[in-house]
Amino acid sequence: MSHPLVAAVWEQLGRRDVGNILREIIGEHAAELAVFQMQDDVSRIEPLIRPVLWINAIFDLQRAYLQGLTNVHDCHPYFLPYLLPSEAIFSTLMYLIRVKSDLFPSNTPAPPDFARHRHFIAQVLLGGIRLLLLRGDAIPPDLRFNLERAMRAAWHHPDLSSAERYLIMDLLPRAIDQIGSPELSKKQSTLLVSNNTSLPSFASGLYPFSIAPETLMTDLLTGAVANKTDYLASFFTLFDIISAAEFALIQCHVDRRRISQEQGYSNAAASKVEEAFAQAQETRKKLVRTVMAAFDDEFSAPSLQVLATLILSHNAEGQPPLQTRRIRDSWTRLLRIRGVLEDSLGLLVRWLINRRVQMWDCNGELESISQDYQRHLTQWLQNASLPDPAAQPQSRDKRTSIMYAVDCPAVHMVPKALLEEQLTSRDTLYEHLQENPEFLTLNISCPLCPGDIRIQHARMIKPLGQALTALQDVSESNRNRRYSIADSASRDTTSQSSSTSHTTSLDPSEFPRSPVSPITRTLGFSDLMTKHSNTSVTELISPLSSHASSDQLRERQGTRSLSRELKSVKIAFPSGASLFRKASTKQKLPRQPRSCFSATGRTLLLWGAGTSWVMRFELSTVEGQRSKGHRYDVSGVQYAAAGDKRCAVIAAVGEHLELLIFESTGTIADAYLTIEFVAFTIREEVRVYELGAGAIRRVPLGEHLDRYPLLGEEPPSEAATPSKEGQYANNQTRPQAVIERKIQFSVDEKHFVVATHLGDHCAYVDVWGWNAGQWIITPDKSRSFKLPSWTANDGDLTCVFYDSFHFTVIMTAFLGRESPMLVSLADPNIVSDPLSIRIVHAAQSPSGTRFAMANGAGEIYMCECKANTLLTPYQLKKASTKISLAAFKPGNLTLSFPQENEILAFWAKDGKLSLRAIRYNEGAEVINDFDLRPDFDRLVVERVPAGNFPAQRRQNSSLSNQSVAEMDAMTPVRRPDMAELM
Repeated sequence: MSHPLVAAVWEQLGRRDVGNILREIIGEHAAELAVFQMQDDVSRIEPLIRPVLWINAIFDLQRAYLQGLTNVHDCHPYFLPYLLPSEAIFSTLMYLIRVKSDLFPSNTPAPPDFARHRHFIAQVLLGGIRLLLLRGDAIPPDLRFNLERAMRAAWHHPDLSSAERYLIMDLLPRAIDQIGSPELSKKQSTLLVSNNTSLPSFASGLYPFSIAPETLMTDLLTGAVANKTDYLASFFTLFDIISAAEFALIQCHVDRRRISQEQGYSNAAASKVEEAFAQAQETRKKLVRTVMAAFDDEFSAPSLQVLATLILSHNAEGQPPLQTRRIRDSWTRLLRIRGVLEDSLGLLVRWLINRRVQMWDCNGELESISQDYQRHLTQWLQNASLPDPAAQPQSRDKRTSIMYAVDCPAVHMVPKALLEEQLTSRDTLYEHLQENPEFLTLNISCPLCPGDIRIQHARMIKPLGQALTALQDVSESNRNRRYSIADSASRDTTSQSSSTSHTTSLDPSEFPRSPVSPITRTLGFSDLMTKHSNTSVTELISPLSSHASSDQLRERQGTRSLSRELKSVKIAFPSGASLFRKASTKQKLPRQPRSCFSATGRTLLLWGAGTSWVMRFELSTVEGQRSKGHRYDVSGVQYAAAGDKRCAVIAAVGEHLELLIFESTGTIADAYLTIEFVAFTIREEVRVYELGAGAIRRVPLGEHLDRYPLLGEEPPSEAATPSKEGQYANNQTRPQAVIERKIQFSVDEKHFVVATHLGDHCAYVDVWGWNAGQWIITPDKSRSFKLPSWTANDGDLTCVFYDSFHFTVIMTAFLGRESPMLVSLADPNIVSDPLSIRIVHAAQSPSGTRFAMANGAGEIYMCECKANTLLTPYQLKKASTKISLAAFKPGNLTLSFPQENEILAFWAKDGKLSLRAIRYNEGAEVINDFDLRPDFDRLVVERVPAGNFPAQRRQNSSLSNQSVAEMDAMTPVRRPDMAELM
């Protein structure tokens, strides 16, 4: 069992609707089981065992929630919604007994290859009954009797192993009899306390985990083996300790992934997890060896056989814990069940993720509220106006009245004194806080939130006395104010129209950790930030707007003024016109349109900041032939890219970034993995992954990777210095922080180039090549050079390309007359070709030697790279005609070069989505313009017909007899097909 894989399962199961998940698993499995009974196909037994292992994973996480507690009443209130009720657990146990009877009838000998699968069902019953014991809820005696009787009848086999017979006929009946009784819990607590040991609870943290096995484990093993009448306490204490060691390692993997993905966590947090992981791993190793040594000595003891089977079937080390003949034989016999368990967990992750994708359409309005709230909170803190503090100086003894609003999910008002306590170890910020600044940028835990909730910004809120004074002044100044139609009515209209544009969705597991106040929707953050509103955020959102009495007074005054003004208004309607205007068929464009072409240049992707969709246009430049459009419904789109057959979308889901892979016309993501597993360029790292049939595999990037410190970090003392040729050694550390990075595959699919702009006003270019199954960078393929002194450290690179024929890198930037820049890997000189001013966007032709470039002066060029590493530009005069100069800015114009003599340009401006095809042949230019706005409007309002919904949305059952070879069939890593990779 792979601990990282179980950690991925835990991440997906950490939801409040786990009861629904359990019911869906059982329902789908029951349907598959009915088909099995009709066909009676023995080969389908193993696929039908997998959902049983899914249920076991749910039981394990539930036991982790209750670890170290007396009963469910001691559980932290935050985790109570994540727990299954005792009724659901009991019903699941009864269902598992039925599954065993259907798969392995007692009147039929079990197939030899599947006898251990039957034993594993008994182990799942052990985990479920232990979960009922941990909850401590009373179950009626008749139900307990029915459970025991059904279990004994189902396992009425003559060929039961001693461990299986011990479980079914002895251990589990005794445990069932103890359900609801506090006696077992008291005995276990006495055993642990007598050895100065306790198991960590989930609320306090499953790690650090450290138990000295010398005395405690010896006493427990003796009690489990030698005591024939009262061994339950010793056995279940051993069972819980072994499980606690596994849970600690799993939780370390969960936190390691979370820390690597979240912004603002220091290296100290990651180091703490690594230390805890090493400690838990060492403790687990000692515990396992102690139990297995006892099993090797007392091989015939059934209690030790049960524990040994549990350890060997879940072992993640890849080898037996002890190298004795008996243990090696037992390890080999359980090889198949370990493979089934590993495959089942992988399928469970995919099943849970596909379930989340299908639920995205259910909670669109909730997510729009959450996203608007989070997006505008920081902007409100920065822009909300405050009177000049110097006008009303405060004395030192009033510092306790100073409050700061912080950007935690609950928007806590934190007293200045609490912030001082948090910043005592950070001299600079502490001294800055003493000056009572209006705005603070920091990176600490919120003093009022449970857990480690990080805050980045804090905004001073005036003391109450000053706020009331200011409120009175505002009321006086507005007492005689008259509201006009243009002032009040237009705002309301804008608010209502913009609120209908949200079609995003939110998975229930991604709700904010703390409740969001209803004032969030009342303020209408999404409505106030539309482009149609000319009113600033400072005007519409004020820290004083929550005082209801003043608001009601203004509303009444405004209503009276408005009604008086309306008496003199006359509205003329043309004859025959309806009082109700027909709704416009045009749909709203995103606030910040973003676009990119596919690797072949024939597909255009369009999305926007905060949108819940990505539009895909299969372009056709043939007269009379219409482009094909398709829409992917994705929440929180961050970036998108496309190849010939697939589309990749990076989306923000709660605190994580995730990557979705769609087929060209698919509506549900085929692969859906967190960004920790799949990525292209993540913060300071560059990664390459290979897409396969339903799986994604990371491709190694050589033996040495360049290390870049994160923004805000000090450069390492051993920072490298460039050589005379401007090169950096491959194993040296480059200085300063990463400002921006561009990455591009070559057209021959054998190289990819990485251009990096660092905070030292230098640009670094690395070219990687495919060799012997991995991407390798050679010393002569890295160059660095100084950027102009006026270059701003706010991200200026626009494109980078590699010409493998001339061994040349072409890098374009939006910074000055010295771009584009050509970097020849055979010539140490950097060549700047002043086509004109700054380059907005560029594209590379299929041959790799031609480039299309658009600059800030509204000009489009076609350039050829010659043998002397110089670009020969040809201005395409017709190509830029009738294109607004405002479109020639980074992000507004996108170029593609699908053929050697054809260039495509796309821009969105003034409500238009324009595509221009430019053909260049022997000095002659031919342009054709296409309007994609009708296709966009159609895709926005288009919905899947109800009759076709099952056919288009249906997912293949992960419980069916599908091969799992796709999960591990990619052992020989071939060179990726770059047209598909992006």
